[in-house]
Amino acid sequence: MSGYDALNPRGRRRAAPVRVKSEDALLDDKQRRQLAATSQDVQRNFSIAAWAIRQHLNYVSSFSFQARTGDPQIDDTVEAFMASWSSRFRCDVRRQHPFRRMVRLAEARRVVDGDVFMLKVAGDGPNRGRLQAIEGDRICNPTSNVPPGFAGGWTNGVRLTPAGIPREYAINNRDENGNLSFSGIVTAVSVFVHGFWDRFDQVRGVSPIAAALNSLQDVYEGFDYALAKIKVSQLFGLVFYRDAAEGFDGTVGTLDRDGDGVNEAGYEVDFGSGPQMLDLNPGDRAEFLESKSPASETTAFLKLIIHVALKALDLPYSFFDESFTNFYGSRGGLIQYLKSCRSKQADLSELLDEITAWRLGMAVSDGDLVLPRGVDFSDLSWEWVSDGVPWWDPSKEVAGHAMAIAAGLDTPQRVCRAIGTDYFDNIDQIAKANEYAKERGVAIVLPGVSTAQAAMESQQQEAANA
Repeated sequence: MSGYDALNPRGRRRAAPVRVKSEDALLDDKQRRQLAATSQDVQRNFSIAAWAIRQHLNYVSSFSFQARTGDPQIDDTVEAFMASWSSRFRCDVRRQHPFRRMVRLAEARRVVDGDVFMLKVAGDGPNRGRLQAIEGDRICNPTSNVPPGFAGGWTNGVRLTPAGIPREYAINNRDENGNLSFSGIVTAVSVFVHGFWDRFDQVRGVSPIAAALNSLQDVYEGFDYALAKIKVSQLFGLVFYRDAAEGFDGTVGTLDRDGDGVNEAGYEVDFGSGPQMLDLNPGDRAEFLESKSPASETTAFLKLIIHVALKALDLPYSFFDESFTNFYGSRGGLIQYLKSCRSKQADLSELLDEITAWRLGMAVSDGDLVLPRGVDFSDLSWEWVSDGVPWWDPSKEVAGHAMAIAAGLDTPQRVCRAIGTDYFDNIDQIAKANEYAKERGVAIVLPGVSTAQAAMESQQQEAANA
């Protein structure tokens, strides 16, 4: 026997698998499609799952482009080109989604399906320089009409080199019934790939919510069963118990079917017409029927399952239930969650950098982006800045960040990036605001600076410039 208790379940728990397999062997083409279909169904029908995915997207998938060449004129030119290309008419083959939405949808497909692919459209046609999004289930092993030399060596729609490097992808078309048919093979260099990987030998991405699907489905079904029980319990509002033959309005009941003057058992009631009063036989009683549905224990257990399921996306439970904790608990949960978002944002930022390098390189080559003499594509630099999170208590946080910067513990650039702004752009915009205010004869007064002091400093600056 092994010295590790984990290898000796002794009938107390499910035995661990005997062999270690790759994720792609555990999740082949058919199983990947089943898993993706289940994930999509849960997202489509269960509001909590859909909300959790949207929350993930809100924190991870929002970026703004910033050129970083250091030359304001070049930066403005590059940013203007990217802004123009990002419209839905220039970046999407289908002309349906602007680039910001394509990025959000790509991250959504990565979360739900495990991975997503974007095909670079080159050639000399009207779609040159655009992207074609390919959902993960459409990349699978070709089964018919395979070109000669491509009949084998596929792993979940990917053909690898002997070193394990992706070489080709098999693209399939999906009909209205969800059936796939082989469309063609594209080289790996023509495709951008965005997915979740947990192992080195993993070829295809696997969704992180796969671990929570059973729990999410159980909660969804539990809600249905609890609601059904509540509806049944509400059908019986009030039952009257009485010893007299007359009804409560002084009349005799009308359920005497055999004419003996006594109402028989069995009461004809239409619950579809609203609240009911049952006039029962003598000797019967009246009381409210209470099913205590759902029980407090059931409610607490459903909340626990939701709590656990949200951990698949690292979401704190306080996001779902704002009354779950106090301010400091919510703040601590947010800080931990933002830390978990860094690697996910880095994955998306890397994808954006690859797309930007491809598109700007093509633009420079085609002459759509004209750079000054002596400047070429290799001189361009840029950054995709995450939108960040607004401050909770601006006055306190500004003071704290200012002290950290003064003590050399932080930088203005990093502080601005954390809240989704750009330090250099802020300085440029402030300079423009000050210049405009000076032209209009208005003194901008900052906290701790009097109007007279501001006016004097402005005059001194004008004198120095003269």
